[in-house]
Amino acid sequence: MGGEASGGDILDRLLAESRKAPLRIAEVDNAVCPACGARAMKLSEYLYSVPYFNNIVISVGECRNCGYRYRDVRLAEATEPKKIVVAVRGEKQLRYLLAKSPLSAVYIPEMDLEMVPGVASVGFITTVEGILHRFHEVAQVACKEDVVEAEDLEKCRSVIRWLEEAIEGRRAFTLIICDFDGLSRVIGEHPYVAEEAIDERCQALKPGFME
Repeated sequence: MGGEASGGDILDRLLAESRKAPLRIAEVDNAVCPACGARAMKLSEYLYSVPYFNNIVISVGECRNCGYRYRDVRLAEATEPKKIVVAVRGEKQLRYLLAKSPLSAVYIPEMDLEMVPGVASVGFITTVEGILHRFHEVAQVACKEDVVEAEDLEKCRSVIRWLEEAIEGRRAFTLIICDFDGLSRVIGEHPYVAEEAIDERCQALKPGFME
């Protein structure tokens, strides 16, 4: 597949299809900026109604001190914590829309790839393919010859090749979202998308600040 839209592009398309005006639900004028630490960040939260996901909350902010900009997207209504399992068998599943909350973890067991939440993590809306692109971008940076030890370089490059084949729809794999706060969702068909209880593998990806 080619030309995967970014998470921002997908969100912009959903917002363009919304028929309701956004509702501002919160505003903070002097929040602490995560980049410079100054109490100079203005934060606003808006409630939107969009296709597929119904109500979502978009938080935006900008620091008056350093110029840092922030945008977070999350579902407005939480469900019980859960593990979302997506069985990807071709291009159709790669196009499934998903909302990943700031506190959820993602992993691909076939390649032991993990995306673990941190204190500054943000939520976003993308596709299954979009998640692969995020892993690919990180792998390309991590696999530079001046960063990786020589004995690990080929293994690192094999991960990049695998991701590129998966993006092209030539790899079957499993995408798992550990939805710790109940604010993630995948729009797809059964049996390719299933929800299960949080298990030990997911618990191992839960960061300490969430305990």
